[in-house]
Amino acid sequence: MSQQLEIWLFAVTNLLTLVLGSVLTVLAYRAYLREDLHAFRIVTAGFALITLGTFVELVYELSVNEVLGGGFTAFGAELFLLRTVEGILIALGFGLFIYSLNNV
Repeated sequence: MSQQLEIWLFAVTNLLTLVLGSVLTVLAYRAYLREDLHAFRIVTAGFALITLGTFVELVYELSVNEVLGGGFTAFGAELFLLRTVEGILIALGFGLFIYSLNNV
């Protein structure tokens, strides 16, 4: 598979994740405005963090890493740091889900 096709597939799948995550975030926020429940506000923040966590890699690979001359590949300590930031944001989002479910 050519590198160009791999880059496009990577970008499209991550953009789809961003769109769907953003839709979920907006729906949760609208539910919060409609119902005025604190739990919905927390879930909104959870969806936003998870969406941001999955989008971090796309932004890094296609902009920051390319500008710094690393090409489209993160590896070594750079890859571990990228995955750590991504994992922290996703874990915080799931933590907010758990918090909101336990405090309904």
